[in-house]
Amino acid sequence: MRMIRLRGTPSERGQAYGAQARDEIDEAVRVYRRWFASFARMSWDEVRAAALPHQKWLEESSPRHAGEIAGIAAGSERDVTEIVALNFRTEIAYRAVGGAALSECTVLGADATATIGGHVYVAQNWDWLTELLPVTVLLDVEFEGGRFVTVTEPGMLAKFGVNAAGVGLCVNLLGSDTHGLGGSFHTLAREVLESGSAVEAAWAVTGSRRAGSGNYLIGAASGELVDLEFNPVGYELHFPGNGTLAHTNHFLGQDPGVRDRLRFLPGLSPGTYFRQDRAQRLLAAEAEPGVDVAGLQRILRDHYGAPEGICRHDRPAGGGREVLGQTNVSVIIDLTAAELHYTLGCPCERDYERMVLPWA
Repeated sequence: MRMIRLRGTPSERGQAYGAQARDEIDEAVRVYRRWFASFARMSWDEVRAAALPHQKWLEESSPRHAGEIAGIAAGSERDVTEIVALNFRTEIAYRAVGGAALSECTVLGADATATIGGHVYVAQNWDWLTELLPVTVLLDVEFEGGRFVTVTEPGMLAKFGVNAAGVGLCVNLLGSDTHGLGGSFHTLAREVLESGSAVEAAWAVTGSRRAGSGNYLIGAASGELVDLEFNPVGYELHFPGNGTLAHTNHFLGQDPGVRDRLRFLPGLSPGTYFRQDRAQRLLAAEAEPGVDVAGLQRILRDHYGAPEGICRHDRPAGGGREVLGQTNVSVIIDLTAAELHYTLGCPCERDYERMVLPWA
């Protein structure tokens, strides 16, 4: 996984990002042109037009991020609407999509009460389009007042990662029948990674307008662990039971204020419910002796319910009615030790690499 270091003003960071990742961004645009056409039945011109209201909202409400996105566009020699479309791809596609859906990531967390040595962990399998695995990047970003690293798709501001204040973020998709204007799944992730504490990170989402739905697992080296479900009209916080948290691709809150996509899209697989139960049970079992990196690796390699297991391989389910992502990256963030353990591709097929975070 290629590391890209970014420094300076938002515009300078964006231009450096765009220039260094130009080939990867070109490939991401090619992948998403195909994906929007097949998944959302949208031409790329229609996608760019749909990005315009989000671009205007960013320029008015989040000028730092708008400036960085404009810099990425300039550095990569792409139109700015294309970079906006990458950063708002979830919101644009789900507003347009009909009866299809994607089933994606599993996130796991454990706080000091459930772990060996009192560590705090957040972890996930990022399940998404196989074609994006070769161009996935690791950004090392110094911003005004801090520093973070994030694993993300080229051209995007952030996805999952950790910052020098010890705040870690893992993410997974939720879908609902409600859409709006506001921060996207990926721009809100950037807000979390620029936060100085778990409370500030949650506030960055709960206190903002939100264009779509999602789930963030937020942890901190200081001990906090919280799972935050959000959508354009509301949010709900979930705290650890017996020191652990797991989340898949449906709302756990009793009244999220929206209809979960599984409640209104016909014919979707109930696999997310199986995965949720499996992840919770495996975490509880690991917590008996104490969760550690090896235990989280065992969970992230689990195939129960295949092809809709925690560890995902590139094959369709449900007679092609639902698209499943392959596990492109598996990551465990040890917030206490300031370490990141990861695999590129399915974790059942390779060893985890260990990276000491640059500020440790």
